[in-house]
This record gives sequence, structure tokens and C-alpha cells, in this order.
Amino acid sequence: MIEKLQTKKKLIIGVTAGVLVIGGAGYYYITQHNKSVAVDHTGHQTNAPVMAMGDTVTLDAKARQLAGVQTAQAIVKPLAKEIKTTGKIAMNESGRTYITSRVEGRVDELYVTADGETIAPGQAIAAVYSPTYIAAQEEYLLTLENVQKLKNAGKDIVQINKSLVAASRRKLQLLNVPDSDITHLEHTRQTKDHMTIYAQFGGTVLEKQVLPGTFIMPGDKLYSLSDLSTVWLYADIYEKDIAGITPGLPVMVTSGAYPGQSFNGNVTFINPVLDDTTRTVKVRVEMDNPSGKLKPNMFVNANVQIPLGDSLVIPEFSILDTGSRKVVFVAQSEDTFVKRDVVTGQYADGYAQILSGLQPGETVVTAATFLIDSQTKLGGFGSHAGHGAVGATPGQTSDVPAPAQVPAAPPTAGDEHSGHSSH
Repeated sequence: MIEKLQTKKKLIIGVTAGVLVIGGAGYYYITQHNKSVAVDHTGHQTNAPVMAMGDTVTLDAKARQLAGVQTAQAIVKPLAKEIKTTGKIAMNESGRTYITSRVEGRVDELYVTADGETIAPGQAIAAVYSPTYIAAQEEYLLTLENVQKLKNAGKDIVQINKSLVAASRRKLQLLNVPDSDITHLEHTRQTKDHMTIYAQFGGTVLEKQVLPGTFIMPGDKLYSLSDLSTVWLYADIYEKDIAGITPGLPVMVTSGAYPGQSFNGNVTFINPVLDDTTRTVKVRVEMDNPSGKLKPNMFVNANVQIPLGDSLVIPEFSILDTGSRKVVFVAQSEDTFVKRDVVTGQYADGYAQILSGLQPGETVVTAATFLIDSQTKLGGFGSHAGHGAVGATPGQTSDVPAPAQVPAAPPTAGDEHSGHSSH
């Protein structure tokens, strides 16, 4: 009875060991078979959802859908770069002037009395008691009398007197006496005690520099003026954008003081020195200001449109910037993408200007570029990470361990099992 129980026990142990050996061998065969299906004789993956060989990545339809891959074509189109910046209105320095006196004398009356008033060219601005002016008038009248008295004298005398009259008249003109006043003097033959000073220039009074009763000399400043019908805008342009700024470029200006209104100007000067603190360059824009709305020291916003001409462009999100390289993934087919280096120019309107590396009509990846690039870093079988085992549905993870984790087949039982293999 005891021998039967021992024999039955040995039989059970032998059958169990045989099942374990056969199961381990079958598992090993299945995993090795799946591996051979996933990789052909050239080493390329054939049935995996994601495959990467060097800079080439292949994604099946499900993988592309899960990654959100999108593409766009490289096209040639006119491109314009928009630069938005701020600036400050300044006076037009070429329109700044001084009104000065041409005679010496005492200022007895000022006709323009406050800063900010507007003076027109030729406008009377002051009355000056000037002995020099009185003497010039008397000299002119004296020459006129001599001409009248000696009109019947010899030809040479008459010619000399006419020259004296012309010289006296010229002296009054050099004192800035209008021709109308000289003609009036000829008819009345009466001198004036006060000389009226007329503005040589027009503009807005920035500073009144004399008061009534002041004694002035030739060349003394009476008023400081600025022509505010045109103003300058100094805008700050960052050094990365300065290459596109050229004289004559149009600029549109807006101000918070006048919502909904815009003002136009043109670039006239680019400062040759870069501000080391702000890393910007001052650009001067000349603007018409007939209504006087743009006032010096006013802060405004400036919008500069830089035409780049017809350029080969792709969406800027297509470009993967590694710091030392700029790469894109070019679609060779519906499911195959190849990494390629490109040289970019300006960025505008959501597009990147391509200087080299692409041809018109080529298709590039615009979304999921980083995910595709990560597959080239993982390599061939590393690209299966996150997709489960070979043959599994993308997005699911197989519970079957990798081939490297297949447990070794259990050792056969001792010699006492060998006799039961026939069973």
C-alpha cells in the first residue's frame, strides 16, 4: 500500500514538472517569434506602431492620431514683419529758430507777450526806439533831396546820386525795414521814432527772452520759436529687429490721448549707437502735425511694418530649436517623417522665413514635432515605450513581460522523474 502511494506521488510530480517545462519553452518560442515579426532581416521594424531608424520615424495611423500629428506645406508668399514699440514725441530741431534784433535800441512795446503763442512769418512783434534806425531814415531822405536838387547836373553827378540813393535804401533793407515802410517814407518824408520789428520766421513761442524796457543790441534774441507743424518721434527698436529698419519706412502712431485716431510718419534717421542699458536703438520718425495734436514729450505707441518680399515660409510651430540647430520633420509619405536642418530668417504673422533646407511644396510637421523628435532619441525598440508590446493595441500595455524577463525553465526533477517521461 505504501509503495502505491509513493508511486502515485512520483507520477504527479513528474507530470507537473513536464507541464512547467513545456509551458516555459512555449512562452520563449512565442516571444521570439513576435520579435522576429517586428524586425525584418534588414533590422527595420515592420508591424510596430512607432518605428525609428536614425532621423527617420514611422508612425501608423493610430499612433499619428494619438500624437495629434498635423502637417503643412512650405509655400512662397509675401511676408511683412510687424514691430510694435513705444516712443516719445520731440520738437523738430530743424524747425527751431530765434527771432533776433538787427538794431540797437530800447524795447518799448512787445506785441507777443506769452509763451505758447503762435507767430506768423512777417508778423509785427515789437516796437524799438532805435537811434540807428532814425539815422538811416534821415540818410535816405537826404540822398533823395540831393538827387532832386542835382537832377539837372552833369551825367556823372546824377549817376553818383542815384548810387547813393540805392545804398541808403539798401541800408534800411538790411535793418529789416519792409519795402512798404520805405515807400511810405519816400512819400511822407517824415522819419519814425520807433522801429517795428517783424518776425523773420514763424512758429510757436517756446520762450520770450526780453521784456519792455530792455536795451538790446544787434543779434540779441527776442523769442525762441519752434515750428510744431511737424514733429519728431524717437522710437526704441531692439537690436534683433534693427536689420529691417531703413530710412523712408512708414510708421503708424497711436496715442492714448486720441482713441481711435492714428498718425503717419516716415523713418528719417537711425542712431548709429546702441544703448548698452536697454539694448535698443533710437529711430527718428518725422511726422506731420498740422492740427497740433502731437505735443512734444508725449508718449505714443508706434507700429512699424517691414516688408520682407516674397519668401519661402512654413508655420513657425514647425521648427524645433535645439539652441545650436533648427530642425523640421519633413513628411516623405503619410506615415514616414525625416528630420532635416533648416536655416531661418525673420518670423512674422505666425510664419518663419526659410532661407535654406526646404523646397516649395514640401510638407512639414506642424504639431507633435517634439514627440516625433523624442522617438529619434529613443532609437528602434526604445520607440515602443508607451505603446505596449508588439501587436498590442496602441494605448494599451501588455501584461506579458519582455523577452529579457522570461524565466528560465525549471530544472527537471531528479533521476527518479526520468523514468516517467513516457507517461
